[in-house]
Amino acid sequence: MAISRIRLTAIILASAGIAAFLAYQLGFLGSARPDPSALGVSSAAGGAEAVPETPVRAILIQAGLLTDFINVSGATAATDEVMVSSETPGKIKTILFKEGAVVRKGEVLIRLDDDELQAQRNRLKVQSELNQKIAERLWGLYEKEGVSLQEYEIAAAEYEKAKAEISLLDAQLEKRVIRAPFSGRLGLRLVSEGSYLAPGTPIVKLVNLNPIKIDFSIPEKYSRRLGRGSLVEFQVDGVPGLNRATVEAVEPTIDAATRTFRLKASASNPDGRILPGSFASVKVFLQQHDSAIMVPTEAIIPELDGKKVFVYRNGLAEAVPVTTGIRQESLVQITQGLLPGDTLITTGILQIKPGSPVRITNLQ
Repeated sequence: MAISRIRLTAIILASAGIAAFLAYQLGFLGSARPDPSALGVSSAAGGAEAVPETPVRAILIQAGLLTDFINVSGATAATDEVMVSSETPGKIKTILFKEGAVVRKGEVLIRLDDDELQAQRNRLKVQSELNQKIAERLWGLYEKEGVSLQEYEIAAAEYEKAKAEISLLDAQLEKRVIRAPFSGRLGLRLVSEGSYLAPGTPIVKLVNLNPIKIDFSIPEKYSRRLGRGSLVEFQVDGVPGLNRATVEAVEPTIDAATRTFRLKASASNPDGRILPGSFASVKVFLQQHDSAIMVPTEAIIPELDGKKVFVYRNGLAEAVPVTTGIRQESLVQITQGLLPGDTLITTGILQIKPGSPVRITNLQ
């Protein structure tokens, strides 16, 4: 009897559990599903999701002056440069210059020993004066018919001969004085007093530094654009700032080996800061455009059939095909496609497409 009650109790508990499980399942399945809109997710019937604006930077297109130029290498050179030497042999008597000094044209640099020539000149001078007196005396006698014309002419010829010999000695004496052939700056002295100079022996270098010359070459295709009077700028190591120079001479032919055109420009160098032989970075100006549109290189997108840029119009990015011209370090000329007043997008161009909404965060 007790066993029957236990079984009955177990059956009742099992039935109650099954009923509770079925009631739970029916209640869950019958409950309402959550509204997707309440979770912030757009439903299929609610339309497409709004595209967010892309932040970009932009510039306002303006037309301005464009100077086309190329950069080439060159070298500085002295206007005049010579190694001073002696034409005649002789011993150095006096050195009258200082190393590194600035001298003027004709200034005496060295005197050679000329004692022997001076003695010969003094002798000839005495002889010449004597011959002059003899010729004058014979002329007086000739007028009185005291001597023949031939005797007077011989005396006059002796006088003229003595004068010619004095002139020859004066020329030889002048060569014993070594002068500066032009104004400039002297270099290092290569001789000493008492040294014997053979003809052509180097004495000191003389260089004219003002104006300074700049030798450079440009590619053959630009040879028609430059000539005498063209302006260039150059810079040398150790001398701060840019220097302006004017082309003063051009080579009349093209170098067949390098296909380049050689020019020489001149620049003022009053303080001698720019030394000959220095490497020069030369900027050569080719032509100017008064109303040119220049844009940053990174704003241009290359395509198979050309190039394009994005402009900002009514809150959207619009693709515009463009034609480019002169290219400089970070800018490119636009010859077709843009007008002054357009707003050019310069950043974020890889994240946008035609018709994309954009928001300008920085306008220059």
